[in-house]
Amino acid sequence: QLSDAVYNLSLEEMLKAIESDSTFRTGKEWSGVWTRDVSYSIILSMAYLQPKVAIKSLLRKVNKNKRIIQDTGTGGAWPVSTDRMIWAVAAWEIYKATGNKDWMQQAYEIIKNSIDDDLATIYDPETGLVKGESSFLDWREQTYPRWMQPADIFESECLGTNAVHFQANMILSKMATSLNQIQVAEKHKLIAEKIKAGINQYLWLPEKGYYAQFIYGRNFKIVSPCSEALGEALCILFGIADEQKAQKIVSSTPVTSFGIPCIYPEIPNIPPYHNNAVWPFVQTYWMWAAASTRNEKSVLESISAIYRPAAMFLTNKENFVAETGDFSGTQINSSIMLWSLSGNISLVHKVLFGIKFEESKLTFNPFVPTSMQGKRMLTNFRYQNAVLDIELNGYGSKIASFEMDGKKI
Repeated sequence: QLSDAVYNLSLEEMLKAIESDSTFRTGKEWSGVWTRDVSYSIILSMAYLQPKVAIKSLLRKVNKNKRIIQDTGTGGAWPVSTDRMIWAVAAWEIYKATGNKDWMQQAYEIIKNSIDDDLATIYDPETGLVKGESSFLDWREQTYPRWMQPADIFESECLGTNAVHFQANMILSKMATSLNQIQVAEKHKLIAEKIKAGINQYLWLPEKGYYAQFIYGRNFKIVSPCSEALGEALCILFGIADEQKAQKIVSSTPVTSFGIPCIYPEIPNIPPYHNNAVWPFVQTYWMWAAASTRNEKSVLESISAIYRPAAMFLTNKENFVAETGDFSGTQINSSIMLWSLSGNISLVHKVLFGIKFEESKLTFNPFVPTSMQGKRMLTNFRYQNAVLDIELNGYGSKIASFEMDGKKI
């Protein structure tokens, strides 16, 4: 089957993406570890497939003062670009997949230090939101009006980065609870709730049915009516959007024939990269969001948008022109792209098999589109000290029966 071939190709590329020093390479053309690329990849599937490499890669992005490094972004990175906190979400995913308490303790200190710096620098007391560039959309001409300078981008308050900071504060609160730091836990839960309230108050566009890309402007702030795919998906996955909003977002956010564009509408006369482009890793988060709302048509569209180019080009490319579905015509590209291959693998594990890591357990919430029905086997799947062989039969999103070692449970 084509899907099996693409899955095996992605597993092979995962091994090619590991450097000799046991850290992840970002892509065939991009050496070294980049904070956001490696973090989004770890959340997708590397937390459980390559936990040791994942931990080593995350620690590569921590400075001597135990702060997360913002390595790329407008204006020389932090604090104009502020999405480094996605590191926290990746660290937590590793903990859930491995149960490694030493790692959790180590990550807790790094996350707390980094959020403390942010609290003093980028939080807007009026809106409750954080300032800074849209997460991963760090080539300013591609997603911002031409008149905006780094200072203007610093002052903007955008969807994806705020979703990241909401989740980072929630995770710090959970870690603090586990470590019996009750005051810290309560403080950061409140901060997270304030960000969530700010997103829903200032960025929700009821007439569009999705969240706005960002608030921006100099003397008078206005709301951009554009959609921003990664931010929309993260708001659903992190529970910022309630169930009604989540359904609306998946059915209302514009998509193209070749997948969901990073932003919509595109900016005229800007060549494809983040603008007028589909990124497989963003498509994967969008697919997860669609599966969580049980939108079969959207899930199937995402699966097609991920499998088609991987099968056609025989590698996991970085991005594609939204109008053509081809990597030719994009400004920069690479094969064996870490977050693209991580998303491709997660399609099988996290959507079709519906595997989800929680603090103290593994859960299953499969979503198999009708046209993909049948029997599936996943062997040698590792979860903490267990090695599992998992068999899945049928289609849909409801589990009719569940057996473990031959016993119905």
